[in-house]
Amino acid sequence: MSSLPQDIIVDILCRIPVKNLLRFRCVSKPWCKLIDGPDFIKLHLAKSTSNQSQTFLILKHPKNLYWVSLDSLESPSELDQPLMCYNHCVKVLGSCNGLLCIRNIVDDVAFWNPSTKKHRVLPFLSLERKRYSGNSVCNVCVYGFGYDSVHDDYKLVRVAQFSSGESESRYFESEVKVFSLVRNHWKRIGDMNYVFHYPVTNGVFACGCLHWVVSRNVQVKDKLYNIVVALDLSSEDYKEVALPEFGVNDLNVELGALGEYFCVVSTHLDIHSDVWVMKEYGVMDSWTKLFSIAREQVRGYFGCIRPLGYANEGKEVLFQRDKSDVFLYDVNKKIVKNVRIRGSPISYKVNICVQSLVSFNVYDGRKRIDGEDKKNVKKRDDFLSEGFKLVL
Repeated sequence: MSSLPQDIIVDILCRIPVKNLLRFRCVSKPWCKLIDGPDFIKLHLAKSTSNQSQTFLILKHPKNLYWVSLDSLESPSELDQPLMCYNHCVKVLGSCNGLLCIRNIVDDVAFWNPSTKKHRVLPFLSLERKRYSGNSVCNVCVYGFGYDSVHDDYKLVRVAQFSSGESESRYFESEVKVFSLVRNHWKRIGDMNYVFHYPVTNGVFACGCLHWVVSRNVQVKDKLYNIVVALDLSSEDYKEVALPEFGVNDLNVELGALGEYFCVVSTHLDIHSDVWVMKEYGVMDSWTKLFSIAREQVRGYFGCIRPLGYANEGKEVLFQRDKSDVFLYDVNKKIVKNVRIRGSPISYKVNICVQSLVSFNVYDGRKRIDGEDKKNVKKRDDFLSEGFKLVL
């Protein structure tokens, strides 16, 4: 291949799976420099995102993590978790551009690329309990993970919500912190003046923003899920995204991303689910209903279905049903294809992950606040000493 023009070599290599590219780094120093370069990593990611053979499902089981190719949906392989602790599996807080954000039982958090087997542990973050009154309780702690394309940065958001008082007199406060991979630093941003209700889910990343279904009503018993709050990862500002006009109130809402669009699935009284996409982000009138799925089309309990992404070149949409099996919906034929992943655990939660070369080393030479590291180690030890010390 040495006689080929450089642009042809790049075009060939950017279509090759990560496992092979990691071996090809040994071919020569120029190839190693090319494959490790930020421009090639972004080009390879763009090709992987549009190639189903480079897309995997991450299956989260209480004890283990598995991944399986979206192409085959057979024979999942167990993943070696970098934050395994006390025999407990890590929790997946989010997936973006081939990176998983994971957390273990003692609240260690890391960004992890399962394709390259590299990970970066984040500085430890404790709750600022002293900021709140003695009778306040942290009743909600949610996360969101995504990519800030303006600053070429991966960010993790943690929202801790505290409540105090009884019934009508109850009030809520929030503590929102953002971790930047570029700066290797947590910082506090403006409070989120909305209320989360159970079941609480982590933020959904789409169109450069993290999204949560919330309510303005502070009464927990009044589950008025009438708005979506979005956090723009580049500006770190909040905004509201109006939901479609569903026409009914008694429904369950799940958020997702389909291709480049923000997506909402509304399930009405366990009767049917409507799948909506926002064709022009932030514009209420651009909500478009793609299709509906009837209760009788789906095997088993129909409580809520979660959109995972497109499959088969956009002809099908992959869903998960209540932390159990997944199924495909054929957009043209309007039929459901029940899927059994051979060798998978009985119950699991699914995340989509593409193969990528995204590397933490690319960010090491950029502006960081490493002086915070020692301070965070002390915070972590102080926090653990309140309950127990980590046994090494």
